[in-house]
Amino acid sequence: MTKIDEFDRKIINILLKDSKQSNFEIGRQLGLSHDAVRYRIEKLVKEKVILNFSVDIDPAKLGLVIWGDLIVSVWNLNPKRYDEFLAYLQEHPNVAGIWNLSGRYEWFIEIFTYDLKHFNEITKEIKLKFSDIIKDMEIAFVLNDLKQYTYPVV
Repeated sequence: MTKIDEFDRKIINILLKDSKQSNFEIGRQLGLSHDAVRYRIEKLVKEKVILNFSVDIDPAKLGLVIWGDLIVSVWNLNPKRYDEFLAYLQEHPNVAGIWNLSGRYEWFIEIFTYDLKHFNEITKEIKLKFSDIIKDMEIAFVLNDLKQYTYPVV
């Protein structure tokens, strides 16, 4: 297990809030040199505590104003169809996230589209293409985004 100290946790929290801050800016906030911050970040990346650096976007500003979720239960799975289903979802340009669930539904699929017609076309395509393995599907639309994904680093 990777040993994480208080400075590492603070660096992670700073990067989670704004990953474009420079090592100099982070060091100034924490009373560390920029070299110390760089070393700590490189260590966290090497030890796979930090998996990647990414950009958050506002989908609506790209015209993706419909944010909906498919909640899917499956049955009659064989390995080939299962792999095809997951590959299709992973490669689909409008699928933003896929989570495997426990409970009544196995899959939570997050989709961004330009309008309701486009969303309906995508969901219909999924239903038709995988009607042999989809047992049940529910659709939920995000009405208000109160908190983005964050991870507690205590």
